Amino acid sequence: MLPTRVCDLLGIEHPIVQSPMRWPVSPQLTAAVSNAGGLGICSTHAMSEYETTDPREFSERQRLTIREVRKLTDKPIGVIIRCKVANPERKGLDKYGPEELAVMEVALEEEVPIAYTTLGNPDVMVERLHKAGIKVMHIGTQVRHAEKVEESGCDAFVCAGYEAGGHSPGHGDTTIFTLLPQVVDAVKIPVLAGAGVGDARSFVAAFALGAEGVSMGTRFTATHESRFHQTVKDAMVNAGDTATVAWGKTLGTGLGRTMKNKFTEGYLEREIHGTSAEDLHAFIRGYQDPDGKGYERKTGGYFSADLEWGEIYMGAVVGLIREIKHAGDVVTDMVRDAEKVLARLNANSVPTRQ
Repeated sequence: MLPTRVCDLLGIEHPIVQSPMRWPVSPQLTAAVSNAGGLGICSTHAMSEYETTDPREFSERQRLTIREVRKLTDKPIGVIIRCKVANPERKGLDKYGPEELAVMEVALEEEVPIAYTTLGNPDVMVERLHKAGIKVMHIGTQVRHAEKVEESGCDAFVCAGYEAGGHSPGHGDTTIFTLLPQVVDAVKIPVLAGAGVGDARSFVAAFALGAEGVSMGTRFTATHESRFHQTVKDAMVNAGDTATVAWGKTLGTGLGRTMKNKFTEGYLEREIHGTSAEDLHAFIRGYQDPDGKGYERKTGGYFSADLEWGEIYMGAVVGLIREIKHAGDVVTDMVRDAEKVLARLNANSVPTRQ
C-alpha cells in the first residue's frame, strides 16, 4: 500500500508514524503501531505520571520505555529527542542542554534505529546520530524550517500545520492544506504530514498534496492502548469540529491546541486583556487537580479526566474520530480504507453522496 521513500527510509510497511506525544503514549501503543507495519515512537513519559528536571532520571525513563517496547515488538521503533539549544555560545554538542544530550546517549546506547527530533537546530545532533546509523526526522511548521532541516542533513521533515494538537514547534499558524505543498516544493527530502490526518480520506489527501507519509498523534490517543483516562477518550469520540482551540502566543512557547474548556476560556480572556507572559505562566501553574494527587494541569487532564480545568492536548482532527480502536487497527484500517478511497477516485473523481 502506497510504498514511498518514507517506508524505505524507516524500514516499515506502511508510511504511518505515531507522533511522539509525551503522556498519552504507552509502550503497548508504540509496539502496536510498529507491529501493524507503521512506526511507533517511544515517549520519555510513557511509564510515569510526574515531571522530572533531573537529566539522568529523564533519560533513564526513556531507556526503560525502549526496553519495555522491545519486549512487545521486534519491528523498527523510534525515540523522540529534543534539540533545544541551551548554550548558543558553545560549539558542537555542548550547545544542547544536559537533558537533550542524556536522551541522545540513551538512543545511541540502546541502538534505536530512528530519531524523531523536535525544537531547535538539529544539525550537530544529526551528525552524531548518523555516525551511529540512526535515521533522523525533524518536525517544524514553516517552509524555512524544512529548508533548514534539509540543510542540517536530516533524512525527512514532518510538516506540522496549525491544526496540530500539542505545542506546535516554531509558532506556525498556517494550515496543513496550504503549508504542505509549499514545503514539498521547497525540499528534496521526504515530507510527512504532521497534522489534520485522522481517517483514510485525509490520509489520501496528504499524499495528493505531496506527502510521502503521515505522522499522527490525536487519532492514536483515542485508542485502547492510550494512557488517556477513559472519560477523556469518550469526550474525544463525542467531540465536534469546534472542540479545540489554539492558544499560547504570549507565552513564547509556541501555539498549543487543546480541548476547549474553562481553562482555555480563562487563559484566552487573560491574554486578550494583555496579561503578561509571567502572569499567564503563573495561571497555568496554579492548577490543583481534583484528585489531590499533585498532578500538574496536563496530567490532571489526562489521568484525572479534569475536562474543565485540565490542559488536554488534541488536534482539530478530533472531530473525525467516531470510535475508540486498538492502535494496530488504526493503521490497518486506514490502509485498507485508503485503497477504497483511491478506487473511488479512479472510478469517479467527483465524490458522490451515498
